[in-house]
Amino acid sequence: METKLRDRTYRASCASLGIYSASVIALPICLVAISKELGFSLTQSGALGLFASVVQFVMLISSSFFAARFGKIRVIRGGLVVLAAGLVLFILSKSWIHAALLMLVIGAGSALLDALLTPIVEDLYPKDDGSKMNLLHAFWPVGTLVSVLLLGQLLTMGVSWRYLFTGIAVVMLLVMFWFPSSRKIRLPANRTDFSHMGEILSLRRFWLFGSALGFAGGAEGAFTFWSASYIQLSFDQLPRAGAFGTAAFALGMAIGRFSSSRIAGKIGLRRLIIISLLCGVLVSGGFFFVRNLFTLYAFLAVIGLCIATLWPSIQSYAGSQLAVDPTILMIFLSCFGLPGFNSATFIMGVIGDRWGLRASFIVAPVYILFALILMLIDRKLGKKTVR
Repeated sequence: METKLRDRTYRASCASLGIYSASVIALPICLVAISKELGFSLTQSGALGLFASVVQFVMLISSSFFAARFGKIRVIRGGLVVLAAGLVLFILSKSWIHAALLMLVIGAGSALLDALLTPIVEDLYPKDDGSKMNLLHAFWPVGTLVSVLLLGQLLTMGVSWRYLFTGIAVVMLLVMFWFPSSRKIRLPANRTDFSHMGEILSLRRFWLFGSALGFAGGAEGAFTFWSASYIQLSFDQLPRAGAFGTAAFALGMAIGRFSSSRIAGKIGLRRLIIISLLCGVLVSGGFFFVRNLFTLYAFLAVIGLCIATLWPSIQSYAGSQLAVDPTILMIFLSCFGLPGFNSATFIMGVIGDRWGLRASFIVAPVYILFALILMLIDRKLGKKTVR
């Protein structure tokens, strides 16, 4: 593989993850404005992502066949187009039902990107020790950080959320053209036969890794989706203040992932995951002792740092432990990660309507604790050859 083409593909993948992150964070940053305009409850707001999970699951499974038939780069480009179209259509929403249906389009594009942006790194750098994977995923919080500050400021200035969604869609289409032609760069073929998929599903450790990733994704979703709304509603603040909260969380995530890309090879992925989970359990419980806004900003930065490495490191570690096709494995693991992310946001919305949004953040430490238990169980199973 030509180095220049490989590097260009990697950079385009990083940019894609960054703008994908911006599209995901746009909804929670604009949520208060959207819910007031369209009349959403907290439960309905949290259910938007969960509603899209159905089509996401189908598209995640289908993406392996699409990648085998058309190539990963073409499918990623298609995902960017579908996601951009979904964002543009979403601005036409007139009710919750209308918005929920359009989330299916957004979910389809998101699933294609989530399915293939991670395994393409495995193809480009097959002997990666986790550093390239963590560096790629560092662009998720970077995209979040830049977009929330910009979106929060524009919302405070009175710019409609509909214009913001359109702007993200335009940038997304520009990123699409950064990828080289799939004819110029050859990526490894993947095993998409059903027998191999069955082989992956028969591995007990796969289910442990997948479940741990789902809970880790849920903890990340809890703070990503609800922090801005919590600040605006509980502290009676402007959208800019809510954006600063999500930005603080994203900054911690970015620092954590850039740092992890440097130390993963030194201390090992398993140790990195366990340490992160332990810190996550201890720190996330501290949310309920935070009483002022500036302390909350500091807390969000620290918890972002603690859980930053979980998603990419669990995926990378699973790839190093299970002797299966990495693309299919990453796609199957994403089938846990995305629903985990969306399940947390929905559960928190339900709790928020009943007992208040502050109480709903109990979901985060519970999810992180479950992930820790699963990884400790795998620590014992990892000493054996377990199917």
